[in-house]
Amino acid sequence: MNLIKNNDNQQFYKTLLTLSLPIIFQNFVSSSLNMVDTIMIGSLGESAIAAVGLANQLFFLLILIIFGINNGAAVFIAQFYGNGNYKEIKKTMGIGLILGTIVSFVFYFFGFFFPNQIMKILINNNQNVIDMGVEYLRIVSWSYIFMAISFSFSVASRAIGKTFIPAVVSAVSLVINAILNYILIFGKLGFEPMGVRGAAYGTLIARIIEFVVLIFFIYKENGVLAAKPKELANFSKPFLKKYFNKALPVIMNETFWALGTVFYAIAIAKISSDAIAVFQVSNTIFRFYEVIFIGFASATQVMIGTNIGANNELMAKKYAFMLIKIAQIFCVITIIIMMPLIPVLNSFFNLSPDVYEMANKTLKVFMYFSFFKVFNLMMIVGVLRGGGDTKFAMLLEIGSVWFIGVTMAFLGAVVLKLPVNIVVSMIMLEEVIKFVFGFYRLRSMKWLNNVILGMEQI
Repeated sequence: MNLIKNNDNQQFYKTLLTLSLPIIFQNFVSSSLNMVDTIMIGSLGESAIAAVGLANQLFFLLILIIFGINNGAAVFIAQFYGNGNYKEIKKTMGIGLILGTIVSFVFYFFGFFFPNQIMKILINNNQNVIDMGVEYLRIVSWSYIFMAISFSFSVASRAIGKTFIPAVVSAVSLVINAILNYILIFGKLGFEPMGVRGAAYGTLIARIIEFVVLIFFIYKENGVLAAKPKELANFSKPFLKKYFNKALPVIMNETFWALGTVFYAIAIAKISSDAIAVFQVSNTIFRFYEVIFIGFASATQVMIGTNIGANNELMAKKYAFMLIKIAQIFCVITIIIMMPLIPVLNSFFNLSPDVYEMANKTLKVFMYFSFFKVFNLMMIVGVLRGGGDTKFAMLLEIGSVWFIGVTMAFLGAVVLKLPVNIVVSMIMLEEVIKFVFGFYRLRSMKWLNNVILGMEQI
């Protein structure tokens, strides 16, 4: 089935909004509540912000690997859906579920049994931050497996254009998480104040609820994704080989990109615990800016992938250029809106005057480079993956992060001992490099690939 019925602009915008708005809504709720959580944790002090922010680097690495596994599967799922081949959708989703569950269990094992070692890798000069991070990790690591399964179903739902249910379920889960955090962190409704442990328990309970509710609705609907265990595991070795040929670059892309950003945090933590608190606060606020473009990128992947699967490459080309142009226009509009609000947004956090001023400077750096970041997000997640050009996307992302970003992070923080806002500016040079190479790839049309040819026979 082709999601795009005709090529007029009205249908184009209808499809874009139908696919992107639920994802934008979900990410907006997520960013809002993450900010609320950070404010609540911030009331415990800047060390608490640093501890939870660093401890969550393990979760961040996991979620990006899980995202890579399932986004690799989504490359196939969107194209299978485009030509109406539902049997292969279930096989592909099964691969994502199995791999994601295995990886999440490995992360749970290290988070639960070796939290002290993990925190000492991330920061080794503040025992108070380490102790709070260990306390948080031992609890929150139990949520990883539930998250991995929920995420697999959510990404598969998006890949076939069913964005509403996962968005609503995730949003409800995030609201529950924020409420539980408030109750457990501060000791409301008869509970004793738990501090960072309360934040961890709130996250764990919310992830379990999200898992149960999402699985219930998917199987109650009895649609394409309501697969039996036998159907999920019914893939052959040739099918698995074909999957890894296109999906492995996506998995490696997300894994090494996530590792690179963890190294950014490690480098900045070498400056001071205040610097990592600034970095955490700036990242939390900047996610508000990104929510629209994450939705656009996800919609782009589906719209391009389904048209390629339906052998409509001309439409896929047209949509790639149109969608990137729309994203860049919105980028400029949101920059204009966000820049004057930076001091107001940072004022919500419990920051000392010096940390507050540095947070303002650092968030401005994120905004200055956002034009490049938005283009790169649309290209890598939307166009290149939707078009099956996953190997180039991997090389572009990994090369920019590790040869430019990580090098600049340690040069600025460890060697030159510069303030955090300057270090972030140096890191952002990798976005400029990606922009240059990504733009030439877009114009070359080499990103158009039908990845499902021949897979129906295996």
